[in-house]
Amino acid sequence: MKRGLVIGLILTACLLAGCGKTDKKETKETVKEVAKQEVSDYSQLSIKELEVLGADNDEEAMMELANRCDYGSEDCEQDFTEAKKWYESAGEVGNTDALCVLGYYALNGITQDVDLDQAADYFQTAIDAGSERAYVGLARTYLAGYGDEADRPAKAYENINLAYQKGIPVGQYYMAYLLENGIGCAQDYAQAMSIYEQVAELKDLTIYDAYLPNAAATDLGMMYMRGEGVAQDYEEAMKCFKTAAGKDYAMAQYYMGQMFENGFGCDQDYKEALQWYQSAADQDYAPALNQIGYLYYNGFGVETDIDQAIYYQKLAAMQGYAVAQINLGYLFENGIGVEQNYSTALAYYRMAADQDNEGAKEAVVRVLKLMDEKE
Repeated sequence: MKRGLVIGLILTACLLAGCGKTDKKETKETVKEVAKQEVSDYSQLSIKELEVLGADNDEEAMMELANRCDYGSEDCEQDFTEAKKWYESAGEVGNTDALCVLGYYALNGITQDVDLDQAADYFQTAIDAGSERAYVGLARTYLAGYGDEADRPAKAYENINLAYQKGIPVGQYYMAYLLENGIGCAQDYAQAMSIYEQVAELKDLTIYDAYLPNAAATDLGMMYMRGEGVAQDYEEAMKCFKTAAGKDYAMAQYYMGQMFENGFGCDQDYKEALQWYQSAADQDYAPALNQIGYLYYNGFGVETDIDQAIYYQKLAAMQGYAVAQINLGYLFENGIGVEQNYSTALAYYRMAADQDNEGAKEAVVRVLKLMDEKE
């Protein structure tokens, strides 16, 4: 046997013997370290592999897990509670994206009650840690009712402008929104439309900003549909909606339904409208659910079916959609498709009234009077 081969075998034997005596803790730590060094694309790792790294405070692994749970993936069903757990873990080690998402969870009442103070705290913490997109989250918190009422428009504009000036995509989108609606600034349809057009063309966005081009295209469509800053143009509106709807953006699908239901820029077609509404409803988009109920109630494109109408109205109402809540209140108040029940009608009207809906407030007064008269 050649000398080199003998030495090689001896070394191999020594290495194998040494492995058997290595401390288990040391081996585990070594494996983790090697795993970290070898990871170049966390999106290619399995949930189990990510959990191992996440448990060892690997920030990227925690965020990959959180995002998969938040948005849903092939190996993970959408689970906001599990997502929040990983966002919190990442937030504890200072990940500003995680802090921003937690802010939006508090702002939108995801896995918890709406908490504007908590949302503002998360966004401010992210800002203090250097996040520029967190300015938009803080601005949206002001728009949702945080702070002194008189200061909200100015505070919203101030924070969004900080993100906008830095070229942050979500800051660009919300600057267009403020300009369109004259919030904290002079209303400027032309400038709003120009910025929406820029955002609609953005590419290579993060998972958090991927919706922006579709949202901007939809807003452009609404401006053309309403004739805001431009001559009313249903055909151009349809083009904008179709662009976003083709990318499965629920709001755009809903507006495609509106175009076909009302014959705006196309022949009126209730069945085509229903298909677009259904696409949006499959994503739990409340206005689309409500509109499907409306079509069933009136027999537009389908056989009249009050039970189906009520079913879809309830799905929308459960999401806090005031229009559906008022519709259900009306049905129960008048005993249409259901047994007349003033108490149930009152409950639905109050849900909408709590959202400052004037029609619902009037209905509450009316039903209370009917209940008194009945007694």
